[in-house]
Amino acid sequence: MLAGMRETPLTPLEDATLRYVLAHAAEGDGWMDLTRVCSQTARMLPEVRDAVNRLARRRLLALDDKAAHTPRWMRFVLPESSRPQGTGAKTPVA
Repeated sequence: MLAGMRETPLTPLEDATLRYVLAHAAEGDGWMDLTRVCSQTARMLPEVRDAVNRLARRRLLALDDKAAHTPRWMRFVLPESSRPQGTGAKTPVA
Protein backbone atom coordinates (compact mmCIF):
# COMPACT_ATOMS: atom_id res chain seq x y z
CA MET A 1 0.00 0.00 0.00
CA LEU A 2 1.31 3.43 -0.87
CA ALA A 3 2.03 5.84 1.99
CA GLY A 4 -0.89 8.16 2.60
CA MET A 5 -3.42 6.03 0.69
CA ARG A 6 -6.11 4.37 2.72
CA GLU A 7 -7.89 1.28 1.52
CA THR A 8 -11.64 1.84 1.62
CA PRO A 9 -13.68 -0.97 3.14
CA LEU A 10 -15.88 -3.13 0.94
CA THR A 11 -19.53 -2.23 0.64
CA PRO A 12 -22.00 -4.88 1.84
CA LEU A 13 -22.75 -5.76 -1.81
CA GLU A 14 -19.06 -6.04 -2.70
CA ASP A 15 -18.45 -8.23 0.34
CA ALA A 16 -21.38 -10.52 -0.46
CA THR A 17 -20.40 -10.69 -4.15
CA LEU A 18 -16.78 -11.50 -3.36
CA ARG A 19 -17.76 -14.27 -0.95
CA TYR A 20 -20.25 -15.78 -3.37
CA VAL A 21 -17.88 -15.74 -6.34
CA LEU A 22 -15.04 -17.25 -4.32
CA ALA A 23 -17.32 -19.99 -3.01
CA HIS A 24 -18.97 -20.91 -6.33
CA ALA A 25 -16.87 -19.88 -9.35
CA ALA A 26 -15.08 -23.24 -9.53
CA GLU A 27 -18.40 -25.01 -10.13
CA GLY A 28 -18.44 -23.74 -13.72
CA ASP A 29 -14.68 -23.61 -14.34
CA GLY A 30 -14.71 -19.88 -13.66
CA TRP A 31 -17.94 -19.07 -15.49
CA MET A 32 -20.57 -17.55 -13.24
CA ASP A 33 -24.17 -16.57 -13.86
CA LEU A 34 -24.39 -13.27 -12.00
CA THR A 35 -28.13 -13.69 -11.50
CA ARG A 36 -27.19 -16.23 -8.82
CA VAL A 37 -25.49 -13.40 -6.92
CA CYS A 38 -28.56 -11.24 -7.55
CA SER A 39 -30.76 -13.90 -5.96
CA GLN A 40 -28.53 -14.14 -2.89
CA THR A 41 -28.15 -10.38 -2.39
CA ALA A 42 -31.56 -9.13 -3.60
CA ARG A 43 -29.80 -6.65 -5.87
CA MET A 44 -30.28 -5.91 -9.55
CA LEU A 45 -27.92 -7.29 -12.21
CA PRO A 46 -26.36 -3.90 -13.12
CA GLU A 47 -25.49 -3.33 -9.43
CA VAL A 48 -23.86 -6.77 -9.17
CA ARG A 49 -21.90 -6.23 -12.41
CA ASP A 50 -20.68 -2.87 -11.08
CA ALA A 51 -19.62 -4.54 -7.83
CA VAL A 52 -17.71 -7.24 -9.75
CA ASN A 53 -15.96 -4.59 -11.83
CA ARG A 54 -14.99 -2.61 -8.71
CA LEU A 55 -13.62 -5.80 -7.11
CA ALA A 56 -11.63 -6.50 -10.28
CA ARG A 57 -10.19 -2.96 -10.28
CA ARG A 58 -9.16 -3.48 -6.65
CA ARG A 59 -7.58 -6.80 -7.74
CA LEU A 60 -9.68 -8.83 -5.33
CA LEU A 61 -11.16 -10.77 -8.26
CA ALA A 62 -9.59 -11.49 -11.63
CA LEU A 63 -11.72 -11.54 -14.77
CA ASP A 64 -10.69 -13.60 -17.77
CA ASP A 65 -9.93 -10.92 -20.38
CA LYS A 66 -10.12 -13.43 -23.23
CA ALA A 67 -13.63 -14.65 -22.39
CA ALA A 68 -16.68 -13.24 -24.15
CA HIS A 69 -18.58 -11.84 -21.17
CA THR A 70 -22.28 -11.08 -21.49
CA PRO A 71 -24.44 -8.89 -19.26
CA ARG A 72 -25.33 -12.03 -17.30
CA TRP A 73 -22.27 -14.29 -17.55
CA MET A 74 -18.68 -13.49 -16.54
CA ARG A 75 -15.62 -15.72 -16.37
CA PHE A 76 -13.23 -15.43 -13.45
CA VAL A 77 -9.61 -16.55 -13.40
CA LEU A 78 -9.28 -19.28 -10.81
CA PRO A 79 -6.20 -20.41 -8.90
CA GLU A 80 -4.85 -23.73 -10.19
CA SER A 81 -5.65 -25.37 -6.83
CA SER A 82 -9.38 -24.75 -7.31
CA ARG A 83 -9.62 -26.25 -10.80
CA PRO A 84 -11.09 -29.74 -11.19
CA GLN A 85 -8.45 -32.49 -11.37
CA GLY A 86 -8.17 -34.69 -14.45
CA THR A 87 -9.76 -34.37 -17.84
CA GLY A 88 -11.52 -37.73 -18.11
CA ALA A 89 -15.21 -38.43 -17.73
CA LYS A 90 -16.62 -38.22 -14.26
CA THR A 91 -17.64 -41.42 -12.55
CA PRO A 92 -21.38 -41.46 -11.73
CA VAL A 93 -22.24 -41.66 -8.07
CA ALA A 94 -24.58 -44.50 -7.16
